[in-house]
Amino acid sequence: MLTDSPILRRVLALSLGVGTMVQTTLADTSARLATIKSDVQTLADPALQGRGPGLHGNKVAADFLERRFTELGLNPGFNIDGQPVFRQPFDAGKNASMKSARMGVYSGELDALKPEALFEHSKDFVLLGCSASSEVVGPLVFVGYSIEKGGPDGSYATYPENDAETPLAGKIALILRFEPMTKEGKSQWATKNSAWSSAAAISNKIQAAVKRGAAGIIVVCPPGADDPRCGKLDPTESTTRWFTDLNVPAALMSTEAADRLVKLCDAANPGGPRSLADLRALADAGGGRINLASHTVKLLADIDRSPRVTWNVGAMLPGRGNLIHDVVIIGAHYDHVGLGFTGGSRTDEYGVVHPGADDNASGTAGLLAVAGTLKDRYAQSGEKNLRSVLFLGFSAEEMGLIGSRFFTKSNQIPAASISAMLNLDMVGRMREETLEVSGTGTAEGFADLLKPLFDASGLTIKPSSGGRGPSDHASFYAAGIPVLHFFTGLHAEYHTPRDTADLINHDGILKASDLCANVAFALASRPERLVFSSTDRTARRPDQPAPGDGPRMAGLKVRFGISPASYAEDEQGVGVGEVFPGTSAADAGILVGDRLVRWNGQLIPDVAGWMELMAKHNPGDVVDVDIKRKAEDLTVRVTLKSRDQAPR
Repeated sequence: MLTDSPILRRVLALSLGVGTMVQTTLADTSARLATIKSDVQTLADPALQGRGPGLHGNKVAADFLERRFTELGLNPGFNIDGQPVFRQPFDAGKNASMKSARMGVYSGELDALKPEALFEHSKDFVLLGCSASSEVVGPLVFVGYSIEKGGPDGSYATYPENDAETPLAGKIALILRFEPMTKEGKSQWATKNSAWSSAAAISNKIQAAVKRGAAGIIVVCPPGADDPRCGKLDPTESTTRWFTDLNVPAALMSTEAADRLVKLCDAANPGGPRSLADLRALADAGGGRINLASHTVKLLADIDRSPRVTWNVGAMLPGRGNLIHDVVIIGAHYDHVGLGFTGGSRTDEYGVVHPGADDNASGTAGLLAVAGTLKDRYAQSGEKNLRSVLFLGFSAEEMGLIGSRFFTKSNQIPAASISAMLNLDMVGRMREETLEVSGTGTAEGFADLLKPLFDASGLTIKPSSGGRGPSDHASFYAAGIPVLHFFTGLHAEYHTPRDTADLINHDGILKASDLCANVAFALASRPERLVFSSTDRTARRPDQPAPGDGPRMAGLKVRFGISPASYAEDEQGVGVGEVFPGTSAADAGILVGDRLVRWNGQLIPDVAGWMELMAKHNPGDVVDVDIKRKAEDLTVRVTLKSRDQAPR
């Protein structure tokens, strides 16, 4: 139970006003460090379920953040329906979960079917999260790997070119995962860097069957496949993005259950019923369809898609004098990827808590530290004119900056009244006293204004000018607001269950938050407003997206397969910090330390510009990528794979 956690009991006690209140001054360094450590441990406690939107732990995290703002003596940050409140609710899509499901094999006429075998949900099969809620009754047809064109020479095809328009109409298509295999269960088409080729992408397989009229889909792992994903059923929640807007019922079936299904439905075969392994051998040798019409199959899918409600949590520190109506925003997202389903487990470890200690319990703890520091400094500043400061904890950042975009479009505070936005995202893994700060070019004279503050911080600051990037500051940059992003860098635990509180550098959070507070106070107290400056490297046509409003990872159709070495670089191109196995980049032989500089001959300006180039492509497209590797200039040919997943 959630309440079994000692840390969570503290959160619940605080939310009820019980227990010792955290001091508001936080002046003593050891006390401030202890508070930061406590805040990180609370937010990253496994009992909070990774704080994924739609999970109870996300609400508990919002409760905690509201309570901490109240402890600090801050005012509610929102005015909704004429009432001052700390929370701004919004929907972050919908949760997908199994409501009811049935699958069985039947004999007899359609109006008097008799069950021959019934299959059990969660044991024999699971509904796909992308499934439609409907029922299908019809014959089974084996469509092998459901590949329209594959193999080194493109000669492999499940479906002949002169196929009828809807040859699968009224039928339930049984689809094998992956692609033609060797006797050892490995791909016949894989490269030395990848277990499977791009032909194994599941979304393409489903699309090929659906567009030929399939009335239902059953996906199964081939017997004998040498892949760790076999032998288990992916939970419904993890398969919501296997396909978009699927209009037929769909399920994932275990290999053993599918073998029973095949044998029953192939009972009328003159040579005796074939096994799933027999059919796999035929699919390995070539394409084609096999009707298994001895019996009728029923598949019923009822998926619950309830709204995923979450909240931005905000608190206001009022300014004074003639600057009171101008606002400096300091933000951090408090959500994470939950159990790996929302926002993306980098390692596909679904159903496991992803604590998100660095991403972004660290930034949220830093936000609270900044709030305490500024509250004290404002109290000690006499009658000095000061801008108001809005502290914002964003949700659904991991799902595509949904919370921060919702805020900027809600007009709670007009963009013209926001002087700047400072973003703390992943500040918990400081190494060698180094901090990346991006956005230094987003206001006229910003770099010169910031330099003495950077110099006085005692840190090695790696500044970069760009205002875009995969975090909440990009939503404000898109609205023409100067931004800064404080960041201590990527690491191997990013978006995995191993991003835990014991790995956090609490002293680093304190130093990053102190710098953020000093910058915020300088911006809040200077008489002049900052003047926004675009950092886009190339001129934009009127029909192109506004700065920061271009494609984001969640909206791309393809996945390249790297993590950038840094989001805070002024050097042109994209440095490669990590290459993920089984991806397009790995297949092409791209290495850590390479720098991507051109894409089909076009210069790559930075990470955001690279994403715009990728947004123009579909799975299967081939691009030439120029890279710098130490002293070498190389061109590699890359076949882009589906973003819905790395090969399945």
